[in-house]
Amino acid sequence: MSTPPDNAPAERVATVVEPEPARVSGWFITVYALTCFGFYLTIMVPALFSLAYKVQLIDPAGKESSLGLIVGIGSLVGLVAGPVAGTLSDRTRLRWGRRRPFLVAGLVISFAGALVIVVAPSVPVTIVGNAIVQIAIACVSAGFNPVIAEWVPESQRGKIGGLGGVASALAGVGATLLGSMLTGSLLLLFLVPVLAFAVTVPLFLLTVPDRPARADPATGSIRDAFKDLLFNPRTHVDFSLVVAGKFALSVGTAFFSTYQLYFMLDRLGLTPEDAGRQLALAGGLGLVSMMSSAVLGGLFSDRLKRRKPFIYLSASFIAAGLATAAFAPSIPAYVLGTVLLMLGTGAFSSVDLALCSDVLPEKEKAGKYMSIYYLSGAGASALAPVLAPVILMIGGGGNYTVLFLSGALCALGAVVTAWRIRGVR
Repeated sequence: MSTPPDNAPAERVATVVEPEPARVSGWFITVYALTCFGFYLTIMVPALFSLAYKVQLIDPAGKESSLGLIVGIGSLVGLVAGPVAGTLSDRTRLRWGRRRPFLVAGLVISFAGALVIVVAPSVPVTIVGNAIVQIAIACVSAGFNPVIAEWVPESQRGKIGGLGGVASALAGVGATLLGSMLTGSLLLLFLVPVLAFAVTVPLFLLTVPDRPARADPATGSIRDAFKDLLFNPRTHVDFSLVVAGKFALSVGTAFFSTYQLYFMLDRLGLTPEDAGRQLALAGGLGLVSMMSSAVLGGLFSDRLKRRKPFIYLSASFIAAGLATAAFAPSIPAYVLGTVLLMLGTGAFSSVDLALCSDVLPEKEKAGKYMSIYYLSGAGASALAPVLAPVILMIGGGGNYTVLFLSGALCALGAVVTAWRIRGVR
């Protein structure tokens, strides 16, 4: 737990010290990875393919700005819903547990949001459907994301975080491959990922323990729950720097992931089906590099007890990948950029959750702080679609070179924030 500086404003700090969790089993790790894959599939399919595909069907002339509007508003909804769900889950006292109800609720809401997007005849209705999906993601995150901080010992966090990164990479490859295969049916395109996640949720509920929140009458009201969403970044400096670093890096990668389909359609002249297959090919090749960097990064960061060097390395590779894609005139050059970007993403995923868990201010409020951490990604997803159409218009429109180079500069911001962290090496 980080110690507030002497000149920092007073803020309530938990007095209960949680014991170090016992080592988790191989089955626990397997279920975590499978659930991570299912969860990220529900996120990646719309983020990488299906939402952009839907938008070009209903608004082909203004697809770039409409996609930015849909993604931006959805991210703002997630920006609010994420910490609310996380804090409420911290205070849930059901006998079934405090995390499980949110996981199940998020799964149900995911189905509802996907159906709204499928039948949406216009951009406004699609905005509503995507907002529902973001609420679902917030609920699932509240039930799933605190697992490492609450049930995994520090000695295993890097390894499990790395496997989670591999699972998310597989989900990314699966997302683009599914997109290329299911363009003939919007219903399947949006519901198959949710169905895949629904298969993994029962395993998670049966494997991962849960417990109700401690009774605390002094802070038990809904009003207090919303008030408790706030925290003083000057009191928990290291945690704030971790959040800022993830935000900077997420802005950079959001420029790439949100508009890569349109990049292949507009600059490389591919059809949506061909673009989906090429995205899957690039993702598959990049997956090899990502798996290597994620697994090795997690193992070495645990063994060396160092996190920051892996942040430096990952941000540099991501920036290099974005810069390569910025000037890509062909599929091979684009694939090289993707491989470099995924190499960096794997290295980052191997330590980001572990780094956040290491500097978590109050372990008993892991849901709140992990939601704030993931909120930085949602904030980036809200900002990037607002900035991207403006950047794309530089020089007359379709300026993906400047867009991706801007993303590279943002990614390098994670190097600066990691360097300033003092509580973790």
